[in-house]
Amino acid sequence: MLGEGIVKNIIDEMFERMRELETTKSPHLVHGFSLMKIAAIGERAKHGVPVREMYGSIRKLPTFEDLMFVPAMIDVLPVNPNTVNTEVVIGKNAKKPLRISTPIMLSAMAYGLSVNRRTKVCWGKASAAADTACNSGDTGFFPEERKFARYYIVQFNRARYGNSDEEIKQADAVEIRFGQGAMGALAGGIDDEDVDKGLAKQLGIKPGKSSTRPMLHPEIDQGKTLKDIVQNVRNINPDVPVGTKIAAGNIEKDLDAIIEAGCDFVTIDGGGGGTANSPEVTINNLGVPLVYAVGRAHRHLVRKGARDNIDIIVTGGLRDAGDCLKAMALGANAVYMGEAALIAMSYSQWAKVPPGTAPSEMFLSLGDFEDMLDIDEGTKALTNFIKASTSEMAMLTGLVGKNDVKKVGMDDMVALTEDMSKATEARLAWL
Repeated sequence: MLGEGIVKNIIDEMFERMRELETTKSPHLVHGFSLMKIAAIGERAKHGVPVREMYGSIRKLPTFEDLMFVPAMIDVLPVNPNTVNTEVVIGKNAKKPLRISTPIMLSAMAYGLSVNRRTKVCWGKASAAADTACNSGDTGFFPEERKFARYYIVQFNRARYGNSDEEIKQADAVEIRFGQGAMGALAGGIDDEDVDKGLAKQLGIKPGKSSTRPMLHPEIDQGKTLKDIVQNVRNINPDVPVGTKIAAGNIEKDLDAIIEAGCDFVTIDGGGGGTANSPEVTINNLGVPLVYAVGRAHRHLVRKGARDNIDIIVTGGLRDAGDCLKAMALGANAVYMGEAALIAMSYSQWAKVPPGTAPSEMFLSLGDFEDMLDIDEGTKALTNFIKASTSEMAMLTGLVGKNDVKKVGMDDMVALTEDMSKATEARLAWL
């Protein structure tokens, strides 16, 4: 038959080509050479410089998915979620502690280096509407964000952008930034062509002039310690909580220095977390996954007798209410959400950008479509996301039999794998 002959010829040709392995065994099928990896190799070959990218790791790192909450039934009775307390306090020993209605805060997003003006306005407005705090990011105090935010955390950064005495005095908390999970303490540079008038004003430099952030705080470079930096900040603003942000790495040793410095809180950024623009090699190869880091930090502070004095804030890859409450069960007092919050803010507006264009072009600092981001719509969407996620945290809290998100702990979870049980000390689900 003619048809059968054609099919036979096609099959014979296919098997013949399969004998030529170079034709059928493409690079993306072996040794983890994903299309992203291949593209990154090509970029390095083309330009001769490290590849930079946004968002988090493409690797399959350990996450909170291998932990599950234990439902209260008879032995432990469930609690009405509507009666669950979601309020948290950061820096309770400070004269003016940070008291917010939800454990969820909006993560550090630097104006001009990370996100654009409209996004920062949404950050401030939505955080106020949800009665929570937002973080300035490492270009420091941004006036429009401060104007709308009810509670504003200012990062004390290594370049001292937006860190004048007057700006620090307007903060509700100060976070001394040493690094982040996606790039560690790597120094960042800003090219001449990227410094427009708005960014130049924020950084205190001339338009069109490049700027480089140092790897170390000036005090550390001078042989001083974190304690000196903390005291410097408190001399400027003595009333508010002062903490430190670190990438999850040498957690216990870093915490010893933080205890010695008398910090009110520590922010821990897990390896694999997101970023606006970091080297691909650090995003995928640097840091300790957050699900491991939280428990290590909590247990060390307990061992040192400092747990009641230092609050733990965590960030880096938290996607939803389940992740957030699991982080709290492992020992966190509050969480920052970044990438998930950006998605929530912009999702309803993604159709505005031209076909084939990344939605991030609306909110990233170097994106071409900032004007398409409607602030009112973005603010409403982000506010709804925070409130809905907080309600979901209350729901889970009530379902494990607790009346306060701060009371959820290790006994309320089980681990689905032996590795996760060993790492977090959660009991195994099958025992």
